[in-house]
Amino acid sequence: MRSVGRRGNAFSLAILLKPCCTLAHARQLHANVVAEGHLQDALLATSLMRSYMNCGAAESVCKVFDEMLVKDTVAWNVLITCYARNKRTKDTLKLFDEMRSESEAEPDEVTCILLLQACTSLGALDFGEQIWEYAMEHGYGCELKVRNSLITMYTRCGCVQKAYEVFCGTPRKSVVTWSAMISGLAANGFGKDAISAFEEMSKSGVAPDAQTFTGVLSACSHSGLVDEGFRFFDMMRYEYQMMPNVRHYGCIVDLMGRACLLDEAYMLVVKEMRVAPDATIWRTLLGACRIYGHVDLGEKVISHLIELKAQQAGDYVLLLNTYAANDT
Repeated sequence: MRSVGRRGNAFSLAILLKPCCTLAHARQLHANVVAEGHLQDALLATSLMRSYMNCGAAESVCKVFDEMLVKDTVAWNVLITCYARNKRTKDTLKLFDEMRSESEAEPDEVTCILLLQACTSLGALDFGEQIWEYAMEHGYGCELKVRNSLITMYTRCGCVQKAYEVFCGTPRKSVVTWSAMISGLAANGFGKDAISAFEEMSKSGVAPDAQTFTGVLSACSHSGLVDEGFRFFDMMRYEYQMMPNVRHYGCIVDLMGRACLLDEAYMLVVKEMRVAPDATIWRTLLGACRIYGHVDLGEKVISHLIELKAQQAGDYVLLLNTYAANDT
């Protein structure tokens, strides 16, 4: 198009930014946007922000945002996403107040979801409830994704009862809704309640997904329910034909470690796992070796961490404590 003398417009440049995958490409297109006078096109500027964000160039995202004369809700949401991805969680929350006080753009459903996720990461319960209050006042309180994010935030902050109230008040629960509640119950020590929720989910006709099984397996692990844990693990593999991922195996290894089935757990990892074990699985098993004074197995586990080049000083402390426990 350029070779025959045609100039790109804002729409064509926005299309080019979608498959943009390198920072050099994004900067080249940015230069074209400036040279051809399209920088003030909100759609194009937002597309440019997304490209920079996907390339990990947070400073460039902020620069484009600051240069925009008219900042719509989508542009604010992209900036919020960028801050969240870069672990600038407190700055993410500040944007909500700035958006409401300094901008004509109003937070929408997506804004509420992004901010509730930020509150979950930070454990900012009070701010999260402000977001929920805003969502209710502006008609977003019935949106399923907003309610799912709220359930996750409440359970992460330890407010299980409030999460359960939101859960019960959600008329059409998706697999994400059920998984959030099950995982939240498991994380807060309500293992049997998490299993009951899983069974109720099955009765409701909603099929579990990988996240659901992570939650229920975690519940079994934290509650020491060995038989139930293996039952759900087999259910996932044989009834629902799901291949376990590293998190599922991690839950099973933790469950077996708590039940003193250390050698069996080791054989599961080295013989049966269809995915490569990560450092977290080995550290879980190493922790169990320390608790039960299993020195030989602890040495084997350390060797696997060394192979992964993932060993840390704390791993050797665990092994030293394993020796000490065995001596006593």
